[in-house]
Amino acid sequence: MVGARGIEDVIATRSAPTTGRRGRARARATVRTRARFDILKPLRAGPRFAAEQSVDPRVYRGAYADWTVDAADRAEVFAYRGSLSAMSLGAALTAGLCHAGDYVDAEKAYFLGGLGLGGALLMVHMYVGEIRAAMRALWSVGFLGSAAIAMSAQEPLPVYVWEHPMSVLLVGPMFAALTGLAFKEGMCYGKPEAALLFFAVPAMCLSHLFGASADVCGVEANVVLALLVVLALRKYSQPIKDDIGDKSIFMFQALEEGSDEQLEFLKRARENGFDV
Repeated sequence: MVGARGIEDVIATRSAPTTGRRGRARARATVRTRARFDILKPLRAGPRFAAEQSVDPRVYRGAYADWTVDAADRAEVFAYRGSLSAMSLGAALTAGLCHAGDYVDAEKAYFLGGLGLGGALLMVHMYVGEIRAAMRALWSVGFLGSAAIAMSAQEPLPVYVWEHPMSVLLVGPMFAALTGLAFKEGMCYGKPEAALLFFAVPAMCLSHLFGASADVCGVEANVVLALLVVLALRKYSQPIKDDIGDKSIFMFQALEEGSDEQLEFLKRARENGFDV
């Protein structure tokens, strides 16, 4: 794994015994750096360890270093995909139970789907952390808004939202987060179902908010449901490395901006033939 050794060298250099205020600050920085790289131990420990621990013998070339897929990576990917499955299952159960008139259980299924979306946003790998944080914030607002309605309304949440279109303003941020996730899946992997979700989800919410007919809203909800199921199922046919992204970029981003460790990391990458 070309370049992975540089991380170990950087951390070893920064962890040299020091004294005084500057030394203690440097030691604390070393501890933080090590903590950030715990999940990247196979990379930091060098090629032989990485090869032994990897669950995929293939080595992928990143922007800053070569990397492999280890057990922790695979667990994160399947947690992400499992969360998407829980989201789509919750949506399907919500629709089915509403159709059967069981709105109390439909409310529970709705929150199952919401938690699935929250889990997916927790596990998703994105290079731009600010966008991911914004999506998580939107999910939090929408989930809390949904919970507030469920706890205060006299009727189950699905009934209340259906009878009070303005309540979309409370639950809608969670669907905005779903729209962002659909955009990520569509842009990164060219998935048509994700691209369609990017338009279908806001169309469904806005149609209900502005008083579209029940038939129109029903068709849009069914389209969104079908796309969610397809998206969740097709994720399992995708290579694990795709959901990880370029692992070396996350390694670089984990280092403090402008720090000696980050500069040394770049130096090692260039020495190993990476054009950064």
